[in-house]
Amino acid sequence: MRKKLKKINPIDLVRPDKLLFTGLKTLTELTLTPINMYADLKAKSKGKAEITFIGEKKLEEVKVQLFTFNEKEITESNEKDFNPMVNPKDSHIHWLNIHGLHEVELIQDLANTMNMDRLSVRQLLDTTQRPKVEEFDNYLFFNIKSILLDEHDQLDVEQLSFVLGKNYVVSFQEKESDHFDDIRLKIREGIGFVRKRTSDYLLIQLLDAILDNYFETIEDINEDIVELEQDVYNNPKKETLYELEKSKKRADLIKKSLTPFMESVNYILNNRTSFFQKPNVKYINDLKMSCANALEEVDSTARSLESLTNIYYASLSQKMNETMKVLTTVATIFIPLTFIAGIYGMNFEYMPELQYRNGYFIIWGVMIAIFIGMVIYFKRKDWL
Repeated sequence: MRKKLKKINPIDLVRPDKLLFTGLKTLTELTLTPINMYADLKAKSKGKAEITFIGEKKLEEVKVQLFTFNEKEITESNEKDFNPMVNPKDSHIHWLNIHGLHEVELIQDLANTMNMDRLSVRQLLDTTQRPKVEEFDNYLFFNIKSILLDEHDQLDVEQLSFVLGKNYVVSFQEKESDHFDDIRLKIREGIGFVRKRTSDYLLIQLLDAILDNYFETIEDINEDIVELEQDVYNNPKKETLYELEKSKKRADLIKKSLTPFMESVNYILNNRTSFFQKPNVKYINDLKMSCANALEEVDSTARSLESLTNIYYASLSQKMNETMKVLTTVATIFIPLTFIAGIYGMNFEYMPELQYRNGYFIIWGVMIAIFIGMVIYFKRKDWL
């Protein structure tokens, strides 16, 4: 069940300028993400020419999982011996999955074994990097973001890096997660084509699994939009505006992560890299189409959120106008009544009407008649 908005008292009437200020303040608070919180660490690392882990430590201990397989056999290992992976005579496919990036020495040992460029090592250890793809002589480096909603309805952003070689794929994750459980099952049970094809096909499957996370997150946001739409139409309140701005921020973050993902896939297709075999190009095209669909979905979501925000302000303004109309009508009705009461409340000694025996009741009758007459008039004009 999706998280419901907190119930509060009926809407408080506030000035439009105050409400706009509140909305802008909320948007500012949502935008102030810790983009530059690692700026000093980056500067020191570059200044000392050191390779440093830049990001949040999400595991106490780095864990390693190695699958070695072909069509007929498979082995699993948690050993940190990476030498068999780079044996050019080995006919097996190796998939090494590393959970946790904070053990720099372990990452450097692996990089030395695979003869990885220093720049690649620096990029995979920096979790604030923009997603990208780079081709080197003996491997392809792929860096992307995975975005999912966690159990607390917060966006969980994780950087994943992949290194594709002739007969191996190395995936680097910040923490243990279930992004690739289906692929592990296929490898163990021999389901599908993963064990029958080359390492580039395995990488495509891994990237496709990450792309599924984007679709799942967009779907979750769209479900929230359905609830927000009801609140906007029925009872707009300040909490609704906050949720709208939060969802817009999420959609923007998804788009910022998906766009370089799409650029990377296009790079692979346009440069005809030797790391992807010709029979697997069709799967890259399918990945490209999925990226395009995800971008269209998130664009549609962003437009819906923008429309709801406009409707929110229009609805609130309409509600305020209705309230002001009622107050103005009531004030207008009581103006003549107050005028009559004011005249006969004066303390002049010679006022002819004050001597009438039934003057009190006559004035009440006149006032009631004016009241009823004005109410009927306003009703006919649809002002009430």
